[in-house]
Amino acid sequence: MDNKEEILKKYVCEMPFMYSDVQWSSQFICCPSWAPQSIRVDANGNESWFPVNETDDVMRNWTSKQAQNIRKSVLDGTYKYCDHKICPRLNELINTGRKPYLFREIDEFREVYNIHTEEDILNYSTPPEEILFGFDRSCNLRCPSCRVSLIPNDDLESPQHKAKLHLLKSIEDNFASNLKRIMVTGSGDPFYSKIYRDYLINFDIEKYPNLEQLQIITNGNLLDEKLWNQMKASPYIKTIEISIDAGTKDTYENKTRLNGNWDRLITNLKFLSTQSTINEFICSMVVSKHNYKEMYMFYETITDIFKDSTFDLVINYRQLVDWGTYSPDTLKELQVFNEEHIFFNEFLEEVNKIDNKKFVNHNFHHLKK
Repeated sequence: MDNKEEILKKYVCEMPFMYSDVQWSSQFICCPSWAPQSIRVDANGNESWFPVNETDDVMRNWTSKQAQNIRKSVLDGTYKYCDHKICPRLNELINTGRKPYLFREIDEFREVYNIHTEEDILNYSTPPEEILFGFDRSCNLRCPSCRVSLIPNDDLESPQHKAKLHLLKSIEDNFASNLKRIMVTGSGDPFYSKIYRDYLINFDIEKYPNLEQLQIITNGNLLDEKLWNQMKASPYIKTIEISIDAGTKDTYENKTRLNGNWDRLITNLKFLSTQSTINEFICSMVVSKHNYKEMYMFYETITDIFKDSTFDLVINYRQLVDWGTYSPDTLKELQVFNEEHIFFNEFLEEVNKIDNKKFVNHNFHHLKK
């Protein structure tokens, strides 16, 4: 296999050219756990982390200096804004030599995106094809890996709710005509959130002439048959991702998904497994000391529920990362996938049980097994 530097110079990640994650106080052109540099700027072009307000402009962020620098880094092969271990695609490319999803060989990339000079990068303003709605963090669960307390909905007359409505309008005004894929949401739950729930129930396809699919990212507790039939968005929901993080009721309800209801989740999963309009279903587990012993059990539970489904199934395993909810010592104790962890060898045994299994995708390729 070629060395790391040579491999990275051969391939270009498309994410910074076609994807944006719009959050409450930031905007990204990749998953912020994988590439944490925000592209959100104020009217003067300065990096901004203040809560969204009615001067926000998602297109100004998309074409900012910060966005240009990230795009340069994936073209020059440094990927200096990216975490090479946490990003599952870079992890796969560097450690296996395989070309990951949404990567192109550099010559092909330049032709497809018509980018040949630095000037082309500076002038790049084609709106994203994919967007993640992450600007409302309200959720019915209190998962310790994500938040330190329950985040309820804003009052409908509050400045916070009105600011989110403004941001939604900015997205529709600037990005809607080019969007092929909309993901709701990476920061809370789309069916607990008032703004997202209303958006999906009253979804207006006329605003999105090029839309190919909606992707729903949810904990699944509220996505039951009644709501599915109520949403105008349902025919366009082609991908569903449900974060579960457990293989047992006890771990789910008492360690990884506080306020969650395991039995309700399983009922909803069984209903969704029968829906023929869905193209892909993703079940994910963020792996930590709490649940690494349940990795294979999780695999067995999910494959049994979806054994007769007609859509593609993906089972994701991801590393627990720092979202600011744990102290450094607690985080270190939970990150069982670190080589110095006391349970690291036991963790590797569990990885070996699911490695190369059908449907499985994980970001542990860099670990020695």
